[in-house]
Amino acid sequence: MLENTDRKLLWLWLDVAFGPADKRLWDVMSYYDSVEEMCDDLLSLRCGYVTQQEAEKIACCTFFQAKQVAEYCEKKGIYILTPDDPLYPERLKQIECPPAVLFCRGDVSCLSIEKSVAIIGTREPSDYSVAVAEEFSSFLAERGVNIISGFAMGIDTAAHRSAMHAGGSTVAVMGCGLEYDYPRGRTGFKREIATHGVAISEFFPQARPVPENFRIRNRIVSALSHCVLVVEAGIRSGTLNTVNHALSQNKDVFVIPPHDIFSEKYAGQCALLRDGAVEAYSPKDILYFLNKAKM
Repeated sequence: MLENTDRKLLWLWLDVAFGPADKRLWDVMSYYDSVEEMCDDLLSLRCGYVTQQEAEKIACCTFFQAKQVAEYCEKKGIYILTPDDPLYPERLKQIECPPAVLFCRGDVSCLSIEKSVAIIGTREPSDYSVAVAEEFSSFLAERGVNIISGFAMGIDTAAHRSAMHAGGSTVAVMGCGLEYDYPRGRTGFKREIATHGVAISEFFPQARPVPENFRIRNRIVSALSHCVLVVEAGIRSGTLNTVNHALSQNKDVFVIPPHDIFSEKYAGQCALLRDGAVEAYSPKDILYFLNKAKM
């Protein structure tokens, strides 16, 4: 029934039906050999692997909705990346709930650069931590290391901007849609990143920022990276959520030694170091790890 349907459209329809980052999509997919087979069963109401509530929701979703999204993306210059696309990064396929659809603006090949590091931290860093993020990002980017971060204010911004100024590549993983202006007034910066790398999101292009979405996207930040560098984090920082994803993905975690061990601003770093994270005193420490590691 669906053999002549664009596979990207099938993935888009599944994304509309289940919603972004829904593990249930992959639970159901495990019973099928192909996305066509799964969609065929769902559309013909033969699928016995979904709940009644899920079946009712899926029945309300149409291919017209998926086509609308596809047409909007084409108009806006957004590339739709799905798991069977040759450009879909292998590192994402290895995590528990990979994005069924990634909306991308920029050079998609940056998602698979051999050496990639996530540089992450608080939205309200000290001047010292900003300087550290800039130094590490610049040094590594100049040597061909891809810098990945979450496009938030603070450390993320310092990492992205320094990578670009050094002539390197950077990947911004968004917690909202690519077309939504968040943080407010940063559309130009987002497009600048797209000329030096790529901005990506698993949320539909106009999706608003929701707190939970930032925790959801963190698994992608860590998954795309060979290691994670924490520059500054309090004990309640969302940065620690990314670290938890990194650890579950068997990624190495590096931490900048806290500027002040008595300050709550650095309590997250103290906790990570106490738990066995590796101190990073120089960007050469990260480069040495990448050169030594088996990619």
